[in-house]
Amino acid sequence: MPILLAGLDDCLLGKVYPLPNEEGIPVALYSGDMIAARIRDQEHLSHAEALAFVTDRIELNYLGPGTPRICWAATSEDFGEIVNSK
Repeated sequence: MPILLAGLDDCLLGKVYPLPNEEGIPVALYSGDMIAARIRDQEHLSHAEALAFVTDRIELNYLGPGTPRICWAATSEDFGEIVNSK
């Protein structure tokens, strides 16, 4: 059963399905940026401290099957060279 993060429904983006060659169940997908902004404001942290909290305490915390995934905003520049898939 997918695991949901308590009190963060407004940061929920959707669900992620395993790839055809992977085993698993669909899991919840949350916005790391939205969670970090909330924690920053509630706990009066710096932006960097809030990002570190989300990464260390949520994103890297494996809770077993159904563990939620975190998605971060990005631009194509974050990935370097773009390869044409055609």
